Amino acid sequence: MKSHFWKGKKVLVTGAGGFLGTALSTKLREEGAIVVAVSRIVHRQGIIAADVASKRKLEVLFSPRNLFACFHLAGEALVEEGKESPYRTFQNNILGTLNILELSKIYHVARVVVSSTVQVYGDAKPPTTEDISPRPSRPYETSKTCADLIAQSYADSYHLPVLIPRFVNIYGPGDTNFSRLIPKTIRSVLFGQNPSLWGGSAIRDFLFIDDAIHAFILLAQIGDTTLDKNRIFNFGTGGVISVRDLMLTIIRLSGVQAKIAIGGKGRDQEIAEQYVNWTKAKKILGWEPTIQLSEGLLQTISWYRRYLGKE
Repeated sequence: MKSHFWKGKKVLVTGAGGFLGTALSTKLREEGAIVVAVSRIVHRQGIIAADVASKRKLEVLFSPRNLFACFHLAGEALVEEGKESPYRTFQNNILGTLNILELSKIYHVARVVVSSTVQVYGDAKPPTTEDISPRPSRPYETSKTCADLIAQSYADSYHLPVLIPRFVNIYGPGDTNFSRLIPKTIRSVLFGQNPSLWGGSAIRDFLFIDDAIHAFILLAQIGDTTLDKNRIFNFGTGGVISVRDLMLTIIRLSGVQAKIAIGGKGRDQEIAEQYVNWTKAKKILGWEPTIQLSEGLLQTISWYRRYLGKE
């Protein structure tokens, strides 16, 4: 049931051209919000071209608009990109976040949601809780940890209403980044190819896109009193699975004859197990995942069939 909370509220979404940003912008508009969608690369109408690493370009979006909320989703989002281009990853993820925080402080934005990842916990023993200190190693996780800590600094020093969701791997219809595991595997299977496996024993958790978007919405609706004491929230399902078993599940649900192709070099410093405890989100926000992995994968495979012309 649609609430009236967002009706008429002005909201900025960075990274609005990406998988998460597109889905969040769409949902906010459905809820009645006035969405200012921003992306470094513009693929469609309705998105403003701006690089979050440029404070000058961002400021014109803040100054005249009386923004209620800013959802900061922009930045480098892949471990591999961080390893290949560390300077760009640190610049975009740290400087971009700093610009968002500074402008939100200057223009008194009521809710600042800085999207993060469970990757900041590094190799801490799972399921990790929000009070565990970050322990990153690779450039991507380190850049996200720096952004987290800067956001917390602004919250503590300037009473900026910052919220930091730390998500497990998010998947679902609309993700066209085929360097990610689920899109890459589904595309291979639908085209009659054997998906390539590396690091098959790694244990992960996967959250359906609709549940992630619901988490963003609930976070930004949190009351001031609750927000002061609760800024970081984990979001996951608890339904952990190995990479190998995930790929086998995709093959089975797709109904296509395929086998896993063993081989290929795995990631350096790959973390064996990574998932979170999300009890806090359930207790304080009333959030919990609603889509089980098999159901979410069926919806996702169906979307890719249409998108790739393989119906």
